[in-house]
Formats: sequence, structure tokens, C-alpha cells
Amino acid sequence: MIARFILIWGTLPLCSLLAQEISVTLSPEECSPGDLVRLSFQLESDAFKEMVVTKLSPEGIHSVVTEKRPIEFNPQTQRYEQNENWILQAMHSGEFLFTELLVTLEGLVDVEPVKIEPIQLTVTGYTETEDSPTPEAWPTYLENEQPTSRWLWGAVIIAICIAFYRLIQSEKKVGLVQRDVTDEDPLSLIIHRLRCGEFPANTIESWLETDDAQDKQVLRASLQQALYAKTYDRDALLEHLDKEAQV
Repeated sequence: MIARFILIWGTLPLCSLLAQEISVTLSPEECSPGDLVRLSFQLESDAFKEMVVTKLSPEGIHSVVTEKRPIEFNPQTQRYEQNENWILQAMHSGEFLFTELLVTLEGLVDVEPVKIEPIQLTVTGYTETEDSPTPEAWPTYLENEQPTSRWLWGAVIIAICIAFYRLIQSEKKVGLVQRDVTDEDPLSLIIHRLRCGEFPANTIESWLETDDAQDKQVLRASLQQALYAKTYDRDALLEHLDKEAQV
């Protein structure tokens, strides 16, 4: 890791209060295209002052994000500390030199910006291998795989297909039964649906418009109450429907 330390002593009268130390680190120094690297600036000073870093990234270096930590006082060293990190990304291989790095200390008068010594980042290209006429070997897990697993998957697929087939056949049978009941007598369908725990509102409404409903005034009134008032005794209604169906 590159570590450069610059110790600067102020020229103002209170020299002891202006003592400061700036350190710059680059990690890692060598990477591949697309890798992230961290360029860190750290300031330790006896006086409270804010560090402002100015940079100019070389061409081919992409700045991803900047992280800046607030100024903190370290009771152990009795100094103020602050840190700023740049997360960078190299777009291609080559040698990159950071030359335009300046640190300005705000809050001080007649103090020139500190110029950081150039820092170099080496980005290595991806290695190439020669083509070989020999095919690559199969992965080990394929060689150790037992044939029984294929038969197991086949059995599972067949079982799923059989289950779907039976489900489709059962739905067809239910549909045929309901169709037969509907063609035979609408009242029979109403009875069948009520016994199954359903309320056939559409079927009842259709039956109320038939001529048969005009002849069965009592049943018609019971079904109208059940349809529109939503209050009915299912057992009593089924008993009434059974009697009318037998007539």
C-alpha cells in the first residue's frame, strides 16, 4: 500500500497550534480493469480546521463515490482527525498517475494549498491463453452422478401427468352431471347446488322468468325472498323444492 506522509509547520505566530500531518494512501496499488480502488486522505492537526481535497482523475479512471468523515477530536492523541475516501474504478489497463492532488485547509489565513506528490496506479490486463485442440474434461460432479436420478425425475414427471389427467377427467364428469341436471330440470339444478353448499342466484333468477314459476306462486315467493332478501332457511327451502320437484 502506498503511504505518503507530509508534515507541515505553520508560519503564523502560534506555530504549535498549526502543526498538522496529511497522509495519502492508495489501496490496492495494482488491480484489473473494472476493479474498485480506494484513494484515502487523512488529516491530523492540533487546531480545528477543515480539509478540502481537489482532484483531477486521469483519463480512464471513473469516480464511483466519495466518502467523507466529519472532523473528530481524538482524546488519546489530543488532535483533530478527519478522513476522505474516493472510490475509483479503472476502465482499461495501463499506468495511471494522479498528479493534480491539492489539499486546502479552510479556516487558516495565508496558508497555501498543499500539493500531494504524484501517486501511481497500475492496472494489469487480463491474461490470454493459447487455444488447445484437446477438449476440456467434463466436470467431476457429472461423472459421479448416478443414473438413478434420471429415472427418479422421469417417475415424478409421469406421476404429475397422471394427476393432471385425473383432475381433468373429474372436472369433465362434474360438468356432464351439471349439464344433465340443467337440461333435465332447472329446479333439480337448484336443489343440487343448494345441497353442495352453494347458492345458484343466476339459475334461480332464470327460473323465476319461466312459465313454470308463474304456476308455482308459493315456491316463487320463497325463491324471491331467498334471492333478494338474502334471508332464507336452506333446509326448509330444500324441503319445499323437493316437494315441487316430485309433483
